Amino acid sequence: MDWLAATVVLMGLCAVILRAQPQHSWFKGNLHTHSLWSDGDEFPEMVTDWYKTNGYHFLAISDHNALHEGNWWSPITTAQATNVYAKYLRRFGSPWVESGMVRTQFAARLKPLNEYRALFEEPNRFLLIQSEEITASVGAGKIPVHMNATNLRDLIQPPKETNVFEVMQKTVDAVLAQRQSTGQPMFPHVNHPNYGWAITAEEISQLKGERFFEVYNGHPHVNNFGNGLHVSTERMWDIILTQRLSQDPTNVVYGLAVDDAHHYQGFSRTNSNPGRGWIMVRAPRLTVGSVIAALEQGDFYATTGVRLREIDAEKNRLAITIEPEAGVRYRTQFIGTRKGFDPASRPALGTNGLPVATTRIYSRDIGKVLAEISGTAPIYALKGDEIYVRAKIISTKHKSNAIATNEVEVAWSQPLVPATR
Repeated sequence: MDWLAATVVLMGLCAVILRAQPQHSWFKGNLHTHSLWSDGDEFPEMVTDWYKTNGYHFLAISDHNALHEGNWWSPITTAQATNVYAKYLRRFGSPWVESGMVRTQFAARLKPLNEYRALFEEPNRFLLIQSEEITASVGAGKIPVHMNATNLRDLIQPPKETNVFEVMQKTVDAVLAQRQSTGQPMFPHVNHPNYGWAITAEEISQLKGERFFEVYNGHPHVNNFGNGLHVSTERMWDIILTQRLSQDPTNVVYGLAVDDAHHYQGFSRTNSNPGRGWIMVRAPRLTVGSVIAALEQGDFYATTGVRLREIDAEKNRLAITIEPEAGVRYRTQFIGTRKGFDPASRPALGTNGLPVATTRIYSRDIGKVLAEISGTAPIYALKGDEIYVRAKIISTKHKSNAIATNEVEVAWSQPLVPATR
């Protein structure tokens, strides 16, 4: 074989190899939302239909202490319930919609996941993931401790403990034990830590086996942005990352954005509506295994509207390519903590001068803005002393149906930890 023929053969082999390489795509998904199976105001098929129609690729409906299984009926006894039922009947019709008298009330049957998923799932287009919001009220103060479990096989009951940390750790342990025993990929995550000012950064820092938490939750009452006594969830993220990664560079925590929707009947700032926050996962295919593997590798970003074309996280740099929108400007903050940071902290004090049971106050060395760059292709070159670096992309576009005054669309990359690259 002469050199020309050999070259042709080699090029052909290279083409075959390239075609065989998995082409990664961005998949849009939400891991935290609700239906009539707990305290949502819509049937699960209608919830799923909303997300699929609005361009999502995967969805986990995470009802409180419930999986969508068994024989359950939703009473139709109020004007709102009647309107919800009428819309459901118009959309899906009979015989799919099952209703009738249950004891003395008219009710509609709530379809289990194993029945309704076939209506919606399509290969590489839409996927449903079984989930649960494991919901505990801790101690005499009924502190709300909520944790999601994604892709559960079996229902997990909330632990009965009087200590917030112990409830969280036992919940994590239960999810990971089920994963170990079943071989099914699944993971827990901490929900809206500032809801009821329930969970501190220090408590999340100490959790073993927990790698995800909600940096943004679209429910209007979960206090993402903190207040004068309580830090924001984003500030919590930097405290958690610094405390964990300064001890063990593999002990990362990833930030999720979710909408935590409960209300589908009316859209307003005071309702918890769908579509406020989501994640974009980069995976070779749309399967549960691929999505969870990508999440656990940090190959995703969280967003309230900003879209990214590319995230290139290498050992020595973090590069972002933003999908531009006409008339919108972007600035990217590269945020991190450097080695040699001041670890000192002090308690937050109430108006009575006494410590408040909340995240402590830390030096601004933690979660410092290391650089701020305008435009659609920001790059941060590491200096060599960073414990981690993450990017926050801030747009000038005001968020529709926002939960805060003057809220704009943003996105968050996952942290780049140099020691693990």
